[in-house]
Amino acid sequence: MEKKEKQLTETESFELIQKMISSAKEEMEDDSFYYLIWGWLVFVASISQFVMIRMNVEMNFLGWLILMPAGALATILYSRRQEKKQRVKTYVDWIMKYVGIAFMVALFIVLFFQFKLQLNAYPMIMMVYGMWLFVSGASIKFKPIIIGGIINWILCIASFFFAVEIQILILASAVMLGYIIPGHMLKNKFENLKS
Repeated sequence: MEKKEKQLTETESFELIQKMISSAKEEMEDDSFYYLIWGWLVFVASISQFVMIRMNVEMNFLGWLILMPAGALATILYSRRQEKKQRVKTYVDWIMKYVGIAFMVALFIVLFFQFKLQLNAYPMIMMVYGMWLFVSGASIKFKPIIIGGIINWILCIASFFFAVEIQILILASAVMLGYIIPGHMLKNKFENLKS
């Protein structure tokens, strides 16, 4: 027994297309949160460390110790909330999950062995940031983030020629150009799509 497919009227077809578009808009996730939170946290930590170095504060890395765990906690809570809201996992979600894991492992290795890297820890961080931005920007098809990754690589190379104090300012510039500005652009794009 064959089922006959119901032929939709022009109005029904139009309504179905509108429902599909509306549903797709609801399923889209605003990924700008991750770029903005980490961009701003690293920017503030970098600038505060630079200022504390200039003021001869012995524990000039305190900003990092306070802000990075706070950012990790905020990211975990936000991610869990988003996972509960998301009904469908896409191929991009799957890729981003594994790229994120690779990024975190590479960043952890650089941070854990920064005492061995000595003066080169900040350039290595920018190299890892560049990889994350380049691949994640390509995954979500957003050129400003891809360009942000390339900028991080360029600043990584340049920072090898400067003292650590200046490398910290270069890192702040790298996250401003790679995370914060593209993150705000992504947020604006998302808000325009939702409206």
